[in-house]
Amino acid sequence: MVLADLGAEIIKVERIDGGDDARGMPPHRGPWGSYFTPINRGKRSISLDLRNPAGRDVVLKLAESCDVCIENFRGGKAAELGLDELAVRARKPDIIYASLSAYGSRGPDYRKPGYDAILQARSGIMSVTGVNQDSPMRAGVSILDMGAGVWMALGIVTALYERQRSGRGQRLDASLLQTGVMLMCYHLLYRQFTGVNPRPEGARHASVAPYGAFTTADGAIMIGISNDRLFRRLCKALNRTDWLDEPCYSSNAERCRNRAGLEGQIGDLLRTQPTAHWIEIFNQNDVPNDAVQNAEQVLQDPQLAALDAFAEIELCGEESALLPRLPIALSLTPVVPAGPPPQLGEHSRVILREAGYPDAAIDELIRHGACGPEV
Repeated sequence: MVLADLGAEIIKVERIDGGDDARGMPPHRGPWGSYFTPINRGKRSISLDLRNPAGRDVVLKLAESCDVCIENFRGGKAAELGLDELAVRARKPDIIYASLSAYGSRGPDYRKPGYDAILQARSGIMSVTGVNQDSPMRAGVSILDMGAGVWMALGIVTALYERQRSGRGQRLDASLLQTGVMLMCYHLLYRQFTGVNPRPEGARHASVAPYGAFTTADGAIMIGISNDRLFRRLCKALNRTDWLDEPCYSSNAERCRNRAGLEGQIGDLLRTQPTAHWIEIFNQNDVPNDAVQNAEQVLQDPQLAALDAFAEIELCGEESALLPRLPIALSLTPVVPAGPPPQLGEHSRVILREAGYPDAAIDELIRHGACGPEV
């Protein structure tokens, strides 16, 4: 998705029988799933049976005219199918061969299956997410799927730059597990520095206080106070300058040690007025804050409208949908979604023609089940 939005032409190879599992994940608008639609925009789809030697050979043939081959199989599966790096590089010596997996490309667990939430558990993220240690909780968004994809895209761009410089292709690996460990970096240092495992803090932050989500008269608001200067502003905004004279609140370290009492008093105050009232007060005093918004509010957010953060994408046969743009803006090369997601096998015939297959050979591939029929 990242590379497609940045201008790359993407060929998505899918199973003949149903295609990408994400196609069936609800909810749907017609045939379009809410999970499949945004991350498959702008791609072209060809459906192949990779267990069929003719289907495997199509992939190798396509690789001859590609800059990058990305595989997302369970560890060892690409080799079983005859689509590992050696097989692909034999057809295209300078290709970038990219492997995105759950556990990485080597080690005792590299063959284990895994999904985002499973690797949130393994990497320690679930141990610091939620409100208590008795109920481990995954992050509410697929941070490892998305995060690993971004690292993969960054690695591919770097590998392409190196190939332009030296003429050499290379292999790159990214994994959900290492992405999770990277996101855990300061929690891992917390353990090393204190000898104590960090615990779930809810919306709080273990290293600064007051910091967290507070209930208001009609919703919730998040505030973040990371230094003494901001704490003074908070005290002024809440008309509680007397807190500045309290030794237990005299520094961030003291506020962290005494956060329960301080945040309890803040919570009592914030519950007396609606969110909009506190946002206005905090903004006037330059206190970092914002409302805890739901999905509907995000879609209607005027700041996001000013940033042109959403693109309207037509969905074949259905009402269009708003999809988030990539969160970057380039002054010379505007970043826009390349188009709608593909129907399963929508571009099979045209992709094969571009690869040099005559129509008779394409018909033969379809007849023998190596390639799915074009939608």
